[in-house]
Amino acid sequence: MQSKDSKLKVYGLTQDTATNKYILIFDFERHLTNGECVNCNRYNTSPAWCQTCDSQKTIQGWTSGSEDVDDCIKKFQLKATEYTDVIEWIPFNRLDNVRKIGKRGFGSVFSATWLDGKRIASGGSKSRTPSYIVALKTLPGLQKNFLREFKNYAEFRLVGSNLEVYGLTQNTTNNEYLMVLQYANKGSLHKFLSSNFRKLNWKNKLKQLVDISRNLSIVHKAKYVHGDLHSGNILQHQCVNNGNLKSYIADLGLSRKNDESNLEDSIYGVLPYVAPEVLNQRPYTIAADIYSFGIIMTEMSTGRPPHYDIEYNEALAIQICNGLRPGFAKGTPECYIQLANKCMDDNPSNRPNAFYIYNKLSKWYKVVNRNASKDKNELAIFKAFQSADTIIPTLSAELPTCPKDKLTSKLLNFKNLSQTIGEYLDLLYLVFNNR
Repeated sequence: MQSKDSKLKVYGLTQDTATNKYILIFDFERHLTNGECVNCNRYNTSPAWCQTCDSQKTIQGWTSGSEDVDDCIKKFQLKATEYTDVIEWIPFNRLDNVRKIGKRGFGSVFSATWLDGKRIASGGSKSRTPSYIVALKTLPGLQKNFLREFKNYAEFRLVGSNLEVYGLTQNTTNNEYLMVLQYANKGSLHKFLSSNFRKLNWKNKLKQLVDISRNLSIVHKAKYVHGDLHSGNILQHQCVNNGNLKSYIADLGLSRKNDESNLEDSIYGVLPYVAPEVLNQRPYTIAADIYSFGIIMTEMSTGRPPHYDIEYNEALAIQICNGLRPGFAKGTPECYIQLANKCMDDNPSNRPNAFYIYNKLSKWYKVVNRNASKDKNELAIFKAFQSADTIIPTLSAELPTCPKDKLTSKLLNFKNLSQTIGEYLDLLYLVFNNR
């Protein structure tokens, strides 16, 4: 089978001996606009990329020196459907101006200049940018744990995540492996809100939340949970060419398949973002990610981290399990408050899924962005967010000095929290009845 502007060849049929189902065997879809492959002389499967030939070439002629690392990289090279999505082994001497820019729960973060530049494709031509600023992220500990996080980044990139993943490298001074990722020039969401809260209108906030919920829905659609979602793990990048701001979910060290057990018998994260059922030693599910997203929605409303003026300790954990939630800024639209409260519902089964949240936020954003409404419902939404914008200049986003590690993911050792909560409730009962 072959059409005028593509070469889609059917080879035949086979039969799965386990299920007896018939399977059609065919080649990748190919288009004239993608250019022609110099090896098979067929049209490429995507711009400047032939998945049949090029993917095989990328796994040859290099080595990291580690069989495990080589196998990991090659696995994703063979899966790449675009030239620009191919990950690489990047020699450390091809990275210049390496500078530490932060530390998050799962390793240190550096900026660096990649001398070779990232891959770009136009039609049938492959090329690279000039030297390019990238982020490096290291994960102390066992190599298998590091590769686990890298695999998560690479897997999510393949299924639609916006955060670009370039490859792996190894520091020749201390032999630590580092992931090479897209550099987010505006830092974390927490830092961005601290510096820019008064400049952000609700259109900007909704766009950021649309990006975050879209990425979270991708994670969940792949049947993964993030496991450590908070404003320090959401990156902000402002595009140089158009000034648009994009948000990305990062720090995938605790991400795992939804049906996998917890990585260890402990709770890890930033306390106010951790769902109450997780604090109570219940299994971590995608609903716990939704709870964390609800907390982020409150932070977008106020510009302040949740419970920033309370010590993050067992007493706060007890209050969270007993229903304490962050508040909202004056003037926050009621529809927004209702959605955030649904996300933070005590009962995980009552929380909406990420795709529902993405659709709801997208509808609101479209109404606000086009500055007009089509019906009464849209008019009410438009007026609510328009009114909220007028109140932003009156809100204070000044924060008291917080310890640097307060908003960093850490081990939360609340092993006997359920027992403590029971004792706390008994005490409240006695106090109430003795008044």
